[in-house]
Amino acid sequence: MVEPEGYVDLNVFVYWLGNHPTFGRVSYGWIKKIEESPRGKYVTSALTLYQIVVIIAGLTGKNLGSRELIEEVVSSIESLPGLRIIPLTSEDITQASKLMREYSLDYEDAIHLATALKSKAKEIISNDEDFDNTPLKRKF
Repeated sequence: MVEPEGYVDLNVFVYWLGNHPTFGRVSYGWIKKIEESPRGKYVTSALTLYQIVVIIAGLTGKNLGSRELIEEVVSSIESLPGLRIIPLTSEDITQASKLMREYSLDYEDAIHLATALKSKAKEIISNDEDFDNTPLKRKF
């Protein structure tokens, strides 16, 4: 198995799928990089899949009862060759509360950091500056 280089934060996927006017192009560049990478070079949490569906549903006016929306969004993420999705565990949830205090993060960011650290990622791909004070190098 390839050791992950980077953990991909939720916002990269949202900006890409939502065609964000400011960050869409940069996010698309990261998605292309992930597509061209070996499986597992980049990772994200299973939580990310759920969060993306909720956000894209809100952006499009659809709801979580739309199986078509869910299948489209989830398959877009799961089909990225260089991405591995890490399961969210109860240990991640417990670790996140500690990381909240240690790095002054909100709970959501702390869960992503816990997952990234568990996977041994070296960097986090995100435009969220809250990750600047964590052990991971932030890129975007």
